[in-house]
Amino acid sequence: MKKTAILTIANRKGGAGKSTCAAHLALEAVKSGLKTIIIDLDPQKTLEVWWKKREEENPYLTEVDPTKIEEVIDKINSHNFDLCIIDTPGDTSINSNNGIKVADLVLIPSKPTSPDLTAIGRTISMVKNLEKDYVFVVSQTIARSKTAIQGVAVLSSFGIVAPATISNRVAYTNAMNVGSSAAIEDKVAAEELREIWGFISSKLFESGDKNAKEKIRFDN
Repeated sequence: MKKTAILTIANRKGGAGKSTCAAHLALEAVKSGLKTIIIDLDPQKTLEVWWKKREEENPYLTEVDPTKIEEVIDKINSHNFDLCIIDTPGDTSINSNNGIKVADLVLIPSKPTSPDLTAIGRTISMVKNLEKDYVFVVSQTIARSKTAIQGVAVLSSFGIVAPATISNRVAYTNAMNVGSSAAIEDKVAAEELREIWGFISSKLFESGDKNAKEKIRFDN
């Protein structure tokens, strides 16, 4: 039976851009030809609301009882999905823990602000306790700013950081409002999403060291 790759988006702190990451990476995966399904474990249901505004079926969405997520993942495996992306709430609930528990890789988005970077250790501890591989992406940044560079430097001391950042662009907000992707209307967003998805894809689907370092770009 085919094994579906599981990417979980997690951060115990709210407002990090988890749902935006989940939605946009799902569309990048679809664009690359992957049969993709998303699971929204966040009670706010931002990802599900975004999905319901879409006309296209892929990425697919399924509702899950968090206590039975392992059973659902088994069923997803049997339906030949290439990728499952799980969005989790910013807390330590069963939704967050079980979403991380089934992951092959955990993506931790973080804003490059002092409060967000100071709080990141709590998420890292939660992921490490469940013995999961994880990587970071800096979100809601201003391109080439000192804050973005400092954010990457701080996160790099804890683990691997994606080679591009998700910048603070209106296109992302617009896309989440209409069930679309920022890549459609914004060339800079398209380029950073392409790079981040390429990085995530290599960790999920290519053999080799998941902890191999990547160069960070600030030239967007």
